[in-house]
Amino acid sequence: MALLDAGLQDRVEFDRKLPSECLDELHEWADALILANHGKSRESGLAFAEGVLARAKRVNSLVQVERPGEPDGGLVLWSPGEPERRVARHLRDELDLPVIGTREVPERSGSTHRRRISCVEPGDRILVNGVTVGVAESSEVVLIFDDRGRLVDLEGGRLKPEGVRRLGRVDPARAIVKTDRRLRRLEPDRRRVVPPPDRIARVVLVDHDAERRVGEIRRADAVVSIGDDTTAVCAELGDRLGSWVVGVVDLDPDGWVVDDTLEALNRAENLLCLLVCRRDDRAGELLRERVFRDGPRLSLDGPRRPEAWVEDLISLLRGAGELRRVVWSPRRELGSSR
Repeated sequence: MALLDAGLQDRVEFDRKLPSECLDELHEWADALILANHGKSRESGLAFAEGVLARAKRVNSLVQVERPGEPDGGLVLWSPGEPERRVARHLRDELDLPVIGTREVPERSGSTHRRRISCVEPGDRILVNGVTVGVAESSEVVLIFDDRGRLVDLEGGRLKPEGVRRLGRVDPARAIVKTDRRLRRLEPDRRRVVPPPDRIARVVLVDHDAERRVGEIRRADAVVSIGDDTTAVCAELGDRLGSWVVGVVDLDPDGWVVDDTLEALNRAENLLCLLVCRRDDRAGELLRERVFRDGPRLSLDGPRRPEAWVEDLISLLRGAGELRRVVWSPRRELGSSR
């Protein structure tokens, strides 16, 4: 979303690979590597870089650009040689970034069953591969996986059972782990909103994996998103990519919904409606089976007005007893319903 808002999507290459994998590939031909990041704090940025370097197999030195433009931002040199020192001097002179520290690249660990998250704040959501799996209750959190790659415990936090079930089995070493208290939001004048089409023919289903589906959302006329957090992300992407968004949500009846999710949904311009269901995962399974025929996308027989097509979804969910209410206007409070 940052690339879209800055208009750089055609100038900056975007890859879904892990940062450690990208660094390993670039190491083959680069004289020096730069890792640019803007963490919640200097400490969290250093913890992020340490984790990336611990998983990179070939990288033994690095220049980190952390929190540029912030009072505590600057350059961190990891086990620097002369190429890294030359790069740091260039960045310091050209970008007015001070060198704020020198650190040693951490030793690589063979254990893949535990993933430690540093610099967490109590109340932060813990996301694995884009799925909210728990909430932090301390400043140090450890994810514990079993031998089959299933998340079984969250030291220093509280697991969200529904999220753990949705996550399923993962490779603990490759899983993308993030913390998120609030999605970074830009002022309205910096958001690049693209109007959606009057009629739709191509629809994609996004089920708790929005960050991996940007390309498909860009090509779609409409998105059906499953889950509160997923709908919040899709609403942001839909505004920027010119796609309608139909959110299938339950507003997390187990108490997990947070105010910033509601804020994202209320301010979205291309959010067509919210289908508030008893359980969004059950409603999503029904739509995947009956509407999308167990596939990730759908081509309609011909262009249709988006409101008319959504009426079909409403009838299906209502007939199955899953629908609680429909919220049409993105500018209304979420308590308004039809």
